[in-house]
Order: sequence, then structure tokens, then C-alpha cells
Amino acid sequence: MIFDPEPKGSRRDLFDRVEEIGKIKSLSSPITLVLGLRRTGKSSVIHVALNELSLPYTYIDLRKFAVDCGGGV
Repeated sequence: MIFDPEPKGSRRDLFDRVEEIGKIKSLSSPITLVLGLRRTGKSSVIHVALNELSLPYTYIDLRKFAVDCGGGV
């Protein structure tokens, strides 16, 4: 499959995200928000960084609660 829509969990499945993963791994804040355009790999970067840190974490995916306001382009 050329494109898999599921978030990745391993660095080998990502392309050119070394800097972003490093930034997330270096954060000392207990709460982190990663914001950006849809379908750009935010979830994958988070998953890879958390898997590499091997620390306990809680990941909350709020997509199921998204509300369509009807104002899209």
C-alpha cells in the first residue's frame, strides 16, 4: 500500500521528521499540544517520540468529538 492513513509508531515509517521528533522528546512540560494542518503527520510524530521515550503517557485523540461547523471551503 502506497499510503496508509493510520498514524505510524516507528521512526522507520516516517520521512524527514528527525527535527520534530527531537523537539518533542526534549520538552519538559507535562502537557504538549501539536498543532498544524490536517494530514501532515502530527499524530505519527507524537507516537514515534512517545515510543522512543519509553515513559508512561496518556494520548487523547479528540477527532471523534469534532464538530463540523459547515464553514469549510
